[in-house]
Amino acid sequence: MSMFRRIAGGAVVVVGSWAALSAQQAVAPATPPVLETVDQYQGAAAEQFLAKAKVKTVKDIGIGVTLPQKVTLELDGVTRFAAFKTIDEKRQGITQLGNAPPDINFQDSWQTEIPGYVVDTIIGLGMVPATVERRINNKVGSLQWWVVSMMPEAERAKQKLQPPDKEAWDRVVLKMRLFDALIFNVDRHANNILVTHDFQLRLIDHSRSFRPQRQLRDPQLLTRFSKSLLEGLGRLELQDLRKRLNRYLSAAQINGLLQRRDAILELARTRVAELGEAAVIYP
Repeated sequence: MSMFRRIAGGAVVVVGSWAALSAQQAVAPATPPVLETVDQYQGAAAEQFLAKAKVKTVKDIGIGVTLPQKVTLELDGVTRFAAFKTIDEKRQGITQLGNAPPDINFQDSWQTEIPGYVVDTIIGLGMVPATVERRINNKVGSLQWWVVSMMPEAERAKQKLQPPDKEAWDRVVLKMRLFDALIFNVDRHANNILVTHDFQLRLIDHSRSFRPQRQLRDPQLLTRFSKSLLEGLGRLELQDLRKRLNRYLSAAQINGLLQRRDAILELARTRVAELGEAAVIYP
């Protein structure tokens, strides 16, 4: 468990209105900056910590429409933070939220946070922190690893901070867009994209994802494709998804996920046929 000691502390991993909390968390750490590896914020060790650690404190964050809470956890002398979300709202018919497009059969639920993490690990994205189901203070919800990052994307853009390798950054953003298209995420914004010190991304807030729609939401954003992610899409199998996600997603949601997977693969083939593999596919 020593790996947890090396990375105590962390960055924002809550949802909803982020401006105030981002300002609190976006304080530059002492040098050198802490960088978490995927084996630290994902995988069996992180999941075990979230599931088994003793809950020391639970505090309302005080902002955000989903009312997340910051949880302090302790296991074997190691203390870490996590974000606990219990919102579980569903509305039949058409819901209009602000200036966003109308949403059919609206859902904002902790139950889609866990599938977001599971799908990430299946396809090999490596951007969504470990998330488990847990009961805290007699409430069931999603408990998510409190990740280390430099700042939200909104703050990076505000500061006009440029990545050192633009092509590498563009590829990371394209991977995020593929993931959001796959899970039909209707609530990606610059404050739930966390930028690490080495300009990688950590993605949070997937409580408005996994709509049952078959079509891709914004296919025009998918202009190039990671070869490794396209291969990872092939690892999404119906029976495995049912076994792992049936507790959280309906049959229609799982089927929609696979149909969008197929649409992404078909779109990639179309782009390659039109422009050539070298212009469309990257590692």
